[in-house]
Amino acid sequence: MKVAAARVAILLCALRLCVIAAHSSGAKPPTEADHIRRAVELHQKGDLDGAIAEYRAALQLDPNNAPAHNNLGSELSGKGDLDGAIAEYRTALRLNPNYALAHYNLGVALAGKGDVGGAIAEYHTALRLNPNFADAHYNLGVELRRKGDLDGAIAEYRAVLQVNPNRADAHYNLGVELSGKGDLDGAIAEYHAALRLNPNFADAQSNLGSALRRKGDLDGAIAEYRTALQLNPNLADTHFNLGNALAGKSDLDGAIAEYHAALRLNPNLADAHFALGNALAGKADLDGAIAELKVAARMKPDSARPHYTLGAVFEKRGDLKSALEEYRRASQLEPSDGVIRRAYEDLSRKLNP
Repeated sequence: MKVAAARVAILLCALRLCVIAAHSSGAKPPTEADHIRRAVELHQKGDLDGAIAEYRAALQLDPNNAPAHNNLGSELSGKGDLDGAIAEYRTALRLNPNYALAHYNLGVALAGKGDVGGAIAEYHTALRLNPNFADAHYNLGVELRRKGDLDGAIAEYRAVLQVNPNRADAHYNLGVELSGKGDLDGAIAEYHAALRLNPNFADAQSNLGSALRRKGDLDGAIAEYRTALQLNPNLADTHFNLGNALAGKSDLDGAIAEYHAALRLNPNLADAHFALGNALAGKADLDGAIAELKVAARMKPDSARPHYTLGAVFEKRGDLKSALEEYRRASQLEPSDGVIRRAYEDLSRKLNP
């Protein structure tokens, strides 16, 4: 049975504002420092539009203030204006190419635009300037994973934890990557570390369950999935995985209940429809099984499994013509699968002696 893909906890990077010392001279009209101080105050109150206006006013007085360009970029990013933010970060970097924070923030904005290569380059530059920049290591790990470089991502998450061993999100992401490399013991250790730091980390609890299930510890997996769902009952994948673990323990009633819970939260979870169809067939609810398996087949038209299983259920119900048609479709999708081919050929001979 399929284990739902582990989530990666992508850092939501509240783009950091550098602190700019500003002391009012009390002079009128407001000075550059007055505008900057007011911008910081407005940002702290959540008034991004007001902060943007104050940074723009400060930059009219001094267009070469690199930190003000960086902070304006952060405010624009907070408003969803990534193009505007990128322009401000690039201006800051033209004024000060060694500005590690601006390189980092530019990387975040580029990642938000889907420019993975550009983001990686900026994070690398930030880290050359500040090797202990934990957030840059973290985000670099995230982008390397997107490129499929699990070893690179693992190295970056380990670098984060060297700087700050109390980052639960880095332990979690490291666990995800180790699991992807097949190092289940290492992944389990990292999920435990994340949970020691954040006992309410539902995704870590759920992924710990999946790692335990892959190790064959169904009881341990079930316990972790249940704990995750106590923390967050709206995790559709966790309900699905709990259903699979219960099915593995032959608790079909429990599995059916969890598959239904998963589908209430995510009706488009094709694998849950398929698993529910299998479980209903195991309970001899053939009509219910057929209905779910048909949904799975519609949702995954290129998959042979739903058609093959439908064939088996139709055959069990005595509807041999429907069974043969489903075996035929499955065989067309997976012509090299010997089990499917034999089912089709055996039933063909039975219907056409």
